[in-house]
Amino acid sequence: MKISAVEEYALRCLVQLAKNETNEPMSAEEISTKELLSPAYLEKILQRLNKIGVVRSLRGTKGGYILSKKPSEIIIGEVIRAVDGSFSSELCSSFSGNSPECTHITGCGIRPLWKNIYKYIFDILDRTTLDDLMTDEKESEFLLGKKFTMSFNEALKIWILGIWIRRTKCQTIF
Repeated sequence: MKISAVEEYALRCLVQLAKNETNEPMSAEEISTKELLSPAYLEKILQRLNKIGVVRSLRGTKGGYILSKKPSEIIIGEVIRAVDGSFSSELCSSFSGNSPECTHITGCGIRPLWKNIYKYIFDILDRTTLDDLMTDEKESEFLLGKKFTMSFNEALKIWILGIWIRRTKCQTIF
């Protein structure tokens, strides 16, 4: 899985807006100064976030952006899907070789692996809120680690999937 710049910067914008203690709107320039990013690029990302209803754009001399929901109500998985699409939609078109589509449209043993990995990733992202990202890195890592400790059943599913892949010889492409 590759995290895109748009996804990363969207989350960084949301964190800046959530940490804004003045409750005054922040301009793209203010956020870009704090994040050392291009204001024009952030403006486009903020417009996407506005379109999906996570931030609100306010016009005027004191305009800018504010969160339109509480940080505890902003689901990270929803933000990621909205700003950059679904990872799984690109699976079969990204690695099609010289063909416009994958030669293994049916009977593919690899696609279930990627779909299950994405399922687990989005399961975590869908249970993570902006509020979970508001602490410093060590505290956030500890809290998220506790929140998402893999259950025995989840670990068993991944282990069985690994055995299935080895038995069906899908590992030869890696």
